[in-house]
Amino acid sequence: MLKNIYSPLSGGLVQERVLEILANNVANMNTTGFKEEQISFAAMEANPWNSYPSALPPAQFKLDMRNLYPLHGNEMGYVTLANVETSHIQGGLKRTGVNTDVAVQGDGFFAVNTPFGERYTRDGSFSLTPDGTLVTKNGASVAGERGAITGLSEGDMKILPTGEVYNGDKFIDKIKVVAFSDKKLLQRLGDNLFVHDGAPENIVAHNGQVTQGHIENSNVNPMKNMSNMIIAHRTYEALQKAVKAYDNTMQLSAQKVGEVG
Repeated sequence: MLKNIYSPLSGGLVQERVLEILANNVANMNTTGFKEEQISFAAMEANPWNSYPSALPPAQFKLDMRNLYPLHGNEMGYVTLANVETSHIQGGLKRTGVNTDVAVQGDGFFAVNTPFGERYTRDGSFSLTPDGTLVTKNGASVAGERGAITGLSEGDMKILPTGEVYNGDKFIDKIKVVAFSDKKLLQRLGDNLFVHDGAPENIVAHNGQVTQGHIENSNVNPMKNMSNMIIAHRTYEALQKAVKAYDNTMQLSAQKVGEVG
């Protein structure tokens, strides 16, 4: 069997995953505070020595194995998806004029309370419940330093750049905005949320500010992602043709072997 077929096959599988990631980026280009995912690849170099306990060709040939080193034991290299990393570059701010909309400037994240614990988001398109609690689109309460931020009315609420929330002249709470020393320890969840998967020491103070009446656009570059989708699609087609060519070669070889037999 031709092992060569596995090289383009591995590349095709990777390109399928690349297309999924790029399509998700493009689909969320208008999602508030969305952070695009970026992809890196790795070549899996052949290491035949773990696979061959005895010398090739057989030892009785008395051939110096150093002459076979360039052949890499007839093994093939493969390609794999090395990493899918979130780009936390800030998106542009968009003025909405809505009192409950808030944007983070800098590297911070809003903390929100979910049934599964505290989660983090850059999506500040909040709203108020009938009892005056500040919540996300999915109903999770926005965390303050004292807990959920409640007792607000949209016409009277005011949010200072420091995150302090007032209802008229009455101080309510301060929005909890946190930053992270290593953002790679943030794991993407659904609903535009992240969970922190690191030690508490990785959570640090936010040095930026918040802006009321604004939201943060996604940081997706639509032209770059669309161009990469075209490249990935064409690469997939080329790899698919290579797999088909190897498959045809194996079928022809099997036919010829049968004829000889």
